[in-house]
Amino acid sequence: LPCEHNHVLAVAVGLQMMHPEPTMKRAGDPTGAMDRLSALPDGLLHAIMSFLPAPQVVQTSLLSQRWRGLWRSTPRIEIDEKDFGMSAGISCSTLEGSWARFEDFATNLLLFHDNTSSLGEFRLRSRVYNWCHVDRWIRRGFEYCPAVVQIQIVNCDIAFRLPPVAASSFRRLKRLRLWDVILDSHFTSFLCSACPVLEELDLQFCEFSGICSQGIISPTLNKLIMGFCLNETCHPLVIMAPSLTYLSLTYGCYQAGISLCKMDSLVRADISINETLSQKTQCELLGSLFNVTSLELTGFESEVMLNDNSDEFPIFRNMRTLELHSCFLDDYELNDKLEALGNFLQNAPCLEKLILQYCMVGALVLCTMSCF
Repeated sequence: LPCEHNHVLAVAVGLQMMHPEPTMKRAGDPTGAMDRLSALPDGLLHAIMSFLPAPQVVQTSLLSQRWRGLWRSTPRIEIDEKDFGMSAGISCSTLEGSWARFEDFATNLLLFHDNTSSLGEFRLRSRVYNWCHVDRWIRRGFEYCPAVVQIQIVNCDIAFRLPPVAASSFRRLKRLRLWDVILDSHFTSFLCSACPVLEELDLQFCEFSGICSQGIISPTLNKLIMGFCLNETCHPLVIMAPSLTYLSLTYGCYQAGISLCKMDSLVRADISINETLSQKTQCELLGSLFNVTSLELTGFESEVMLNDNSDEFPIFRNMRTLELHSCFLDDYELNDKLEALGNFLQNAPCLEKLILQYCMVGALVLCTMSCF
């Protein structure tokens, strides 16, 4: 069924949970018609349950004998502290009681899930009120070999590291999203060796740490999103993904540099930088994006494109669309900025669409231009 139909059925399940039926017949139905919802196959019922918060998924066991064990085999586990009333402004006294209920629920949900089947998705959104429990939930979730994993650590003043997990737990992993997590050499190693089918990686507010060089190395990765990440090592962050087709880098801090290797498959790139990224690294980034058909740049400086030796500036032979946001906002004269833009356009012979926003002028002056 389409997703919107599943959502409607999920609402029906929620309403039915308010009046659970002891039998397969509708209460008060003079015809004794069978409960059509309960008559659906397990796979469809699991899809419907995926629209419900985790506590309600477990509560479906009260509906009838048919529903009693369905929650234990659902292919999607989502543990979210907000389902237990925890928010950024919660008081300490309220937090302790809410966390206790949340802790009991999450522990039992993972403990009693059917361990004979692999998970489609494992999602966890939690603060680190009790470090040991969060570690245990993550390890337990990975034991089910999920295809999709999302871990979001919220309201945490102490850096959180992923606990050690068996390499075999990543054999089905296709999509991984991490939020506010410290990544060390163990993470780099398992990406390369333990994730044979990884396709999408999304890192938000994550920190690369350690004394060794860190990076993202994957032969299968085709989509990489990194937002506001931090490289605390003394080495450039290396990204080597020969199958990558989409790359998004949103700000972050990479003072030691960032290196893109083997980007021959890249089709689209969105790169937003701040003043901490050196001009040398900006030039190297542009040089690695030569194969894209669509390129969006934010924060790049005039000097990067004002190159006296045109042979050193990459030629974007496949580029059809170029978007520049908040570029050329340095102290160069307007003529120099226009020359820098001209250099770029000259090296994009197949360009069809150019979009300029907030470029070349002061931050308080709006400048938008589109060319087709």
